[in-house]
Parts: sequence; structure tokens; C-alpha cells
Amino acid sequence: MSVLKKLSAATALAVAASTVVLAPASGREPAATDPAATERAAAVIGWPPAPPTQLVIDTAGAAIGREDYVPGTVTLDGVTHVTEVRGRGNSTWGWAKKPYKLKLEEDAALVGSRDYDEWVLLAGFADRSSLRTAAAFAIAAQTRLKWTPRFRFVEVVLNGQSQGLYMLTEQVEEGKGRVDLPDDGYLLEINQRYLRDDEPGFRTRRRTPVAFKDPDEVTKQQRREVRRAVSRFERALYGPDFADPETGYAAYINVRKLIDWYLVEELFANQDSNFQSSVNFSWVPGKRFVFGPVWDFDLSAGTRWKGSSRTDTWHTRVGRHWIARMLEDPAFSARVKSRWARLRPVVREVISQIPGAAATTAPAAESDWTQWHAAGDLEWTHHGGSRQAEVDFLVEWLTKRVAWLSSNEVRLGGIRQRTAERARTVWVPVQLQSAPGSGVDVSWSVQAGTATAGEDFVAAQGQVTFAPGQKERYIPVQVLDDSVTEGRETVLVTVTGATGDVVVGSPSAAVVAIDANTR
Repeated sequence: MSVLKKLSAATALAVAASTVVLAPASGREPAATDPAATERAAAVIGWPPAPPTQLVIDTAGAAIGREDYVPGTVTLDGVTHVTEVRGRGNSTWGWAKKPYKLKLEEDAALVGSRDYDEWVLLAGFADRSSLRTAAAFAIAAQTRLKWTPRFRFVEVVLNGQSQGLYMLTEQVEEGKGRVDLPDDGYLLEINQRYLRDDEPGFRTRRRTPVAFKDPDEVTKQQRREVRRAVSRFERALYGPDFADPETGYAAYINVRKLIDWYLVEELFANQDSNFQSSVNFSWVPGKRFVFGPVWDFDLSAGTRWKGSSRTDTWHTRVGRHWIARMLEDPAFSARVKSRWARLRPVVREVISQIPGAAATTAPAAESDWTQWHAAGDLEWTHHGGSRQAEVDFLVEWLTKRVAWLSSNEVRLGGIRQRTAERARTVWVPVQLQSAPGSGVDVSWSVQAGTATAGEDFVAAQGQVTFAPGQKERYIPVQVLDDSVTEGRETVLVTVTGATGDVVVGSPSAAVVAIDANTR
């Protein structure tokens, strides 16, 4: 029996991918306050997934490489399309199961109802559950992000040989119904590997790597225009008044969409999301930067390159990048936490649907497991000895992650205070996101920055106790006086831990600046 006939028998009950709207959960921002809510919900095409259908690629035996397209045909839902096909991805192209990109001769709606020429086949080789990216897309489509790629699962046959289970999804590109931008708009990406990937781009003075995804051909004038816009934003973001709502970072970036992008990425602890790659954003001259769409979660939710990620540590916010800096603004940090509380019901709903999604895709997924995983592979991604065990791990990991992200948070009330050099105590505010039901002890330390302990200040460690219902307390910094002429010096104040279920959030460190002593 041929491979095509075997796969056809295995998918006899398959139906074409259909549009499934995830019902809003209680607590979610009602559609009445957001006119685009209905459109965003309808974007959840493919979740929960329909049974995979067969997708056949024929290149007349021609080998497919990553750089150049080869001609061929693609057959899906009984319709054959003339296409070009090539490999795609960065490190993923080097793995055994290859991802592909299709470029149709004539636009067609391979997923959803809109006709396009470019489509992507994600192999998901590192994701042994096959469901991480789909679940992340399902959640992202329920946020304030303008667009999330639609998708469906397919069984790929390439030149008569089964390639296993793939996720057929939309290409992240500029265009009506995708990233819809005017003629002068730019689709951009934070990508540390843009030079290796041979993409046009630049690094800012703060070493932020910005690559152009659209337009493909970039003129010197366009490069200069975008570089200047990003530089203006970074000067505001890293300036002393960065938290000012009129002149700080909020004047240059859509904060609402940024928060939603961040929460989806942090929920999954997506490996590249802390400004390594696949951090997509767009810009239209004269307007603010807009984050999104999300993309590619195969290395997430417990799976990392040669390792695993924990449920109880921060990931996306870690580093010296834009979001890490914004989280030094206590008001932004509080907005992130409040928004998470509103999104949490939607997240839990998607997680509850993962076992059903696994059952629906099971026949094709089990065949994929036998072909690519049963004999041993990618040892750093193993969480179980079977596909079902991997699905169970994903559900458990995300459930624990939701609980941890929902914990009460402690943060400092600012990141900088100034004082004259005289004997006094400076009180640094420390705050809880929510009033506790029982007492909470928060540990802190006061250490040297450029100041000298014992001469300019008193180094100390201690705890501050929040009584039930109390949301703000203060950390004491004892400043000493001397008669030595010296310049401005700094003292570091850090929140180091908390009791109970309270998590250390951001900002967790602050500076007390002691003004210059000119006596």
C-alpha cells in the first residue's frame, strides 16, 4: 500500500480546518469596550484543532534547500496548486524534521478564508507534544494584539514520503488581513542573528538588533528613518524621565499591545522572547511602535535548547532590553499584573482544551512520534517516554505557570531617590500588588554602589513586615555624614525575597543617590 493511501486511511475522518471562536471567559474585557474584540476572537482559526488533513508536496524529486525555491505542486483538500517551496528556519533547518515555506503561483486560502501566496509549514520538531505553538496562538488571538496567524494541522507527504505532522500557518508578513500597514509602514524584528540570516538591519547604540521584515529591499533613507525613530524611543526609554506618560517611553510605543505580547511570551517562557529573535513589531512614521504578532513556541513551556525551563522564574523580562527597562516603572509593572488577572480565565480555558486537542490530533501525532521521536532524539526536550506523557507535561507545566504568575508580587515604589550628604534616614517605598490576607515578610538588603559602607552609609539587611490588608511599607537607608569633599555616590537597595506565596516582581532594585559633598 502506498504512503498516500496509508495516510488517507488514517485520516478518513478528517475534515477541512474550520473557524472556531473561543468563547470569552468570565472576567475577560467585554467586547462592548473594545470594538475589535469580535475580530480578534474570530482569528482563532484552528483551535481547538480539527483532525489533520493530508498535504502533498511534489517537486518531481528535486531536493529542497533553505536558500532557493524549487518548483512543484501542493495538493490540499482535493485542490492542487502550483507552488515554489524551500526550507526555512534557523537552527530548526538543521534538525531531522525540516520546516518549509510555500509560495503559490496564485493566491489561495489554505487556512481560513483569505487568499494569499505565502504559507509556512512548521515542523515543531523540538515540541514533542506538537501543541505549544497552537495553544500560544489560541491565547494570543484573545488579546489586544491586532493579528495572530491562523493555522491548521496537516500530515505532509513530500515526493511520496511521509514527513509527519505539521502546523500549516500564515506567513508573518505585511498585507491586508495580516500585518496591515500603509505604504510607508515597516514590519520589523528584534533578531540577534540578523547578519547571519542575511537580513537588512542595524544595531542601535544600546546594541538592540533591529531587522527589516518588510520591505524586503531597504533603501539608505528607509534604514536611516527607522534607526532615528528607534533611537528617539531608546533615548526616552533610558532617560531619567522614562516613566513620564507624556515624554517617556509611553509616547513612543503602544503600551497596551506590548503588555499583551509580553504576557503570552512570559506565560510560555518562550526561549527567544527576551530579545533574542522572533520579537516582531511594526512602525508607521509619525505613530507609535506596535508589538506583535507572536511567533513560534516550539522551544517554550518547559522546553529549551539543551535544557528545560522552570515554572517559577521570570524569563522574557530577564536581561537588559526594552521590556526589562519598562518594568522598572512601578506603574507599568502594576499594569502588567492587572492585565494578567483579566487574561487568566482565557488562558485557563485554552489549557483545559489541550487534552481534547491532543485526542483530536492523536492518530497523526502518534505516527509522527513513531517516525521522529520513538528511537531517541533531541535529548534536551524529553519530558516523557510517550507523546501522551509529553502532552500531560505541557498541561501540568502551564497550570503551574499560571498559578505562579498569579501570585501576589512585591516591588519597589521607584528606582531612584536623591538625598544630600547629611546624617539621616532615607525611606525607600516597597509595595505589594494586592493587599495580603495574612502577614508577609519581605527581605531586603542595602549595599554599596559607588558609596563606601561605614563612611557614607550603613550596609544592612533586614525584613519589613506587611500586616493583613497593608500594601506599602518602607526600607530604611541610613546615610552618614563626613567632611570629605567627594562627588555623587550611590547606594543599592534590593528586595531579595518574600514569605508565603508572594513573588519578587519588578522593580526589585533601586538606587539612593547621595549628592556631591563640596565642603
